[in-house]
Amino acid sequence: MLWLLLRRHLRSAWGTALVLAVVTVLGSGAATAGTRAIGEMRSEQVTYATEQLSPQRRDVSSRSSVVPGGGLSATDAVMTGPAGEPAVPPEPRWDEFLDGMVRLRDEQPRPLRDVLGEPSFAVSSREAVTEQVPGSGIEIPQVVMRASVRMAEDLRLVEGEWPAATPVVTGFNGPEGDEPVQVVLSRSAAETLGWELGGTYAVDVWKFPPLRVVGLTEPVDPDASTWYHQPFGRTAQLGTTPSGSTIATAAVYVDPAMIGSLAFREAQTELWYPVTVEGLRSDDVATLADQVRGFTHETLTVLPGDPVTLQARTALSDVLDALLRERVTTDAVLVVLVVGPLGALGAVVVLAARLVVERRRSALAVLLARGATGTRLRLLTATEGLAVSLPAAVVGVLLGLLVRPGAVTGTQLLWAAAAALAPAVAAAAVTVPRSLRGERRDLAAGTGGRWRRTAELAVVGVAALAAVLLARRGVVGGAGDGGVDPLVAATPLLVAAAAALLAVRVIPLLARGLERLLSRRRDLVPFLGAARATRAPAGGVVPALALVLAVSVGASSAVLLSTLDAGVARQAHVELGADLRVSGPALSEETVTTLRGVDGVAAVATASRVPETGHLRSADGRTRSVQVVAVDAVELAAVQADVPDAPLDVVELARPAADGALPVLSLRVPDVAAGTTGLVLDLQDESADVVVAGATDRVPGVIDAPSTLVLDAGVLAGPLDHATEPRTALVALDDGADPARVAAALRDAVPGATVDDRTTVAAELLESPAARGIAAGARVSVALAGVLVALTVALTLVLAAPDRERLLAVLRSMGVRRSESRGLVAWEVAPWALGALVVGALVGVAVPALLRARVDLTALTGGGPQPALTVDPVLVAGGVVGFMTTVVVGAVLAAVAGRRGATPERLREAAE
Repeated sequence: MLWLLLRRHLRSAWGTALVLAVVTVLGSGAATAGTRAIGEMRSEQVTYATEQLSPQRRDVSSRSSVVPGGGLSATDAVMTGPAGEPAVPPEPRWDEFLDGMVRLRDEQPRPLRDVLGEPSFAVSSREAVTEQVPGSGIEIPQVVMRASVRMAEDLRLVEGEWPAATPVVTGFNGPEGDEPVQVVLSRSAAETLGWELGGTYAVDVWKFPPLRVVGLTEPVDPDASTWYHQPFGRTAQLGTTPSGSTIATAAVYVDPAMIGSLAFREAQTELWYPVTVEGLRSDDVATLADQVRGFTHETLTVLPGDPVTLQARTALSDVLDALLRERVTTDAVLVVLVVGPLGALGAVVVLAARLVVERRRSALAVLLARGATGTRLRLLTATEGLAVSLPAAVVGVLLGLLVRPGAVTGTQLLWAAAAALAPAVAAAAVTVPRSLRGERRDLAAGTGGRWRRTAELAVVGVAALAAVLLARRGVVGGAGDGGVDPLVAATPLLVAAAAALLAVRVIPLLARGLERLLSRRRDLVPFLGAARATRAPAGGVVPALALVLAVSVGASSAVLLSTLDAGVARQAHVELGADLRVSGPALSEETVTTLRGVDGVAAVATASRVPETGHLRSADGRTRSVQVVAVDAVELAAVQADVPDAPLDVVELARPAADGALPVLSLRVPDVAAGTTGLVLDLQDESADVVVAGATDRVPGVIDAPSTLVLDAGVLAGPLDHATEPRTALVALDDGADPARVAAALRDAVPGATVDDRTTVAAELLESPAARGIAAGARVSVALAGVLVALTVALTLVLAAPDRERLLAVLRSMGVRRSESRGLVAWEVAPWALGALVVGALVGVAVPALLRARVDLTALTGGGPQPALTVDPVLVAGGVVGFMTTVVVGAVLAAVAGRRGATPERLREAAE
């Protein structure tokens, strides 16, 4: 019987079932895709954060001055052959030592064991100068002799053969002998040094055996992290001595048996485990951080009896701890972006369930009259809801997986199950047997009862308390292992719900006042419309709650997005230091003049770092090493007139003191503050008295390093006789100038230069997965809010359709025109729509304000101060227009449907 009735209900009113299915698909699909998106964002953020470290700091490594595996080392300063005869050194037990490193890794718990890659180690000597090859252009060639346990895996032999051990004498003064030591080196390094395959090259060390090139190699993977632990192995490193000589340093690889003798007392052993966190679950970050700390605080034996032990070090735990602190911010913002739509979606589900019950009212009333209990009626409506929502939830999961492919997780299944059960629970909850009797509901609307008033006061009180507690906590940057703050999670929804309940109480009062005011008018529509706004069954707690939540979700997401965008834009302006920044080749005076002549350029300021280290002497005899930066002070003040955090006193640098002291700007120089006198700056062979004109933490776009003095370039070239060659130019644009066009002109003016604008810098600040994910989540939340607003308006109007059709049938019999019927529909929804727009906008500003008062948002803006609350007028205008368009279109469609439904049958229903 139940199944037959259910099937008949589904066939007779498939439209309501379709509405319920659409809401379920929306909830299930959003939950499935959103859960995976958040998980992927967190995992990608872990990878991104760790990749910001160099492999030398990220990988787990250990250093020693002893050759592992029993090889000759600093403690073995004895003759290796009888009477000093050359002998082949013994082969070290490196395979056993490597197996010991593998065993140590495998003994570690997960996830630490999973992030540690295949271990390796290498032993290197100090740099040794070799003979100069004529025509190479290298005046000081030097090599590092090295043996690597994975030499044949890291290097590919392209010519010749691998090195073999050769006889050598190892005495108290180091290796001796005439027989060349066999080496291989990269082809690139050989070309730099001018070495050839088969060539023999002397080492500028007393009695040191010469080196013979027996093979040329190339790296198997030039981008592998192993080369950060084996410097100079891929290519030679070029440099210049203070006297201007060209120096090149390359690594040559020898047989492992030889490295103990060749390195002698200066062996440098490095053990390392490459670290990769790809695939690490975000929930394991805190566990991994603890495990890494424990691993680095132990001294571990690799090979029993071997003096080389593993004293691990890595910066990985610091990065993971910082990641957990940043997660407090991202979690808080995500909660605001998720909880609001969930609440609005829940209200829409209840509204859809009410529509289902209303469409079944007559059948349910008959069942009630024939003795059906309330439990049986609730079971019937719940079963109907479940019959619709279960397949719809499956479709939502499939759509979510289509948007975000991957294996189905338990969390996704839980959310899908909640989306499937919610319509059934809501349908059972709104099935109230007493409301099925044929009484005039409009006369009882808005009266409420004691329990309802108590519940509403409780919600308002709890929301106020939560908001006060959240505001009093102050801004925190996070600690511990992240996680969701329950107060942050609950407060936005509580504030929105409280605002909706207040709107439900206030809007009818305003409508009644308007009704009394309009009662004096002769035309019918305004008065009747105001009366129906408070008495129509569509007006009530659930529609108002759904509409206010939907609007507040869109508003809060839009304000939050605007605030973060404004914070990023501000920080980008600070990082850039101007509208545009030109960097790269040296900028001559002629080039700077050319830049100033580019159409759209208002001012150009140059800056350069003095390569020599300065020494700042104070009257108490203290000397501080400082970095010196030269700027065009007058132009810099003009360029940075509107740049946030720019020092206001930079123009003073161009005005020497009356006693001839040079004004300087101090950037976090110890014990040096604005106004400090009695200081002397030594730069190369010149000295000058200086006075501190100002102190700051940074000069935007120029320098933010501590222990720095900023001087005017013209003043620097005077008493200190030090001319600078700027390589950075900060450019201010005329009002209305196109940054892209001017940037292109600047690139043409300075070939090879890099020109950055605010958009480029802002994109760099937003390149982290967390920042990109939050921005995308805010946009999705705004779009979802728009869909929920449309659904709420549609469901509200459809829910009121039967009463509206009966009323329009009566009014048409009395001669009411079509335009007047449209006006009645507009009055039916307009007060609630306007109320939801006002209240939702207020909530939309209040929620981000509360979030900003509690959470440090600078992790999502690239640093700097806490971003100010910002409302984008374009975004707000677009939202208001979209909202009003949705309401107007819904009202027009409802009016058309109402005229078609105003049949004689409806007229008879109204008469009855």
